[in-house]
Amino acid sequence: VRLFESKWSEKLQVDYSVSVNSATTGLVTALLSLDLEPGSEVITTPFSFTATSAAIVLAGCVPIFCDIDPETFCLSPKILKETITDKTKCVIAVHWCGNAGDFEEIVEICKSRNIKLVEDSAQAPLTMYKGKHLGCWGDIGVFSFNEPKNMMTGEGGMLVTDNAYYAKKARLIRNHGEAIMDDEDSNKEIMNIVGSNYRLTELQAAIGTVQTSKIDYLNSLRNKNYLHLRNEFESLHCDFITPQRITHLESFSAYTAAFRWNSKDSGVHRDVILEAFIAEGIPAFKGYPRLMSNQPMNERKIGFGSKPWSNKNDKHMHNAKFLVDQEFIGFFLMGWPNKQKDINQIVSAFKKIINSLEDLKKYELKNRDFILGRK
Repeated sequence: VRLFESKWSEKLQVDYSVSVNSATTGLVTALLSLDLEPGSEVITTPFSFTATSAAIVLAGCVPIFCDIDPETFCLSPKILKETITDKTKCVIAVHWCGNAGDFEEIVEICKSRNIKLVEDSAQAPLTMYKGKHLGCWGDIGVFSFNEPKNMMTGEGGMLVTDNAYYAKKARLIRNHGEAIMDDEDSNKEIMNIVGSNYRLTELQAAIGTVQTSKIDYLNSLRNKNYLHLRNEFESLHCDFITPQRITHLESFSAYTAAFRWNSKDSGVHRDVILEAFIAEGIPAFKGYPRLMSNQPMNERKIGFGSKPWSNKNDKHMHNAKFLVDQEFIGFFLMGWPNKQKDINQIVSAFKKIINSLEDLKKYELKNRDFILGRK
């Protein structure tokens, strides 16, 4: 474990790396390490895997959702400014799909308002943004090593920081508060340390140590595959599909190749296009089944027990909802062992689809209620 953490710190040029048994527990550990009081409000995106908001609740805090930029799929700096209140204690920015979005603006907003910043970098290991690794901009960054990620240990995660206090606290939180806590520590130093076991196993760390030596190659392969797919789509001059706006194409190691489909102008709903890809043997998907803000736990404002949270965060996530309901098309096949010849299968399927739009319009008209889930 110590070797793996050492390799990771060296790779990211960060002072401290603390391994955990998942990125979810890494996010919980990060929030607790920041000394957030119970009930603190933490702003995050609605467009992420449910673990992001679940970690906020598990840390005893209240998730507040801020809409995304419709082009980057990441937090909108403009909407973030409007969402922050005097109750906001932390922001969790999600580098969705490995994209930073307009992240430098997010950093400046948090600094100017003295708000803690945690980076959910689960899908962005070793990704450079403006000369610095994602995960190393905020107070704490968290990475994921579970099976489908850019590098994997089967399951696991890593917390990184340049702050010695946060690192010490994170180690205590992950390991029952043992080893370095003593009677002379102040209340502040030992608060939020309640006896958790978030340790990574030695076997997983051994895998991670080897994987760390391969991550540059694995990321470069994802970058090449993504750029090839993007360029091939653009060469077809289809006005109905637009790639996610990536703010660092040269280092973008796509976890997912994400696009927006224009259902209105094409005359064919995104769900029909997905059906067509799947019929051609391409495992395309439309993103998350629901936004995190629409999860029952968050909609009903309950976590532990039945008492609703005392916040008024009822804003509609218009950009995120439209993306999920109407536009998003994603492809998982960017990573090893897939290469350009495999990516070309997606391109071939898409050529067939855009040449068959009139037939797909008829298919949608005939099966519209079934396709769109309407009664």
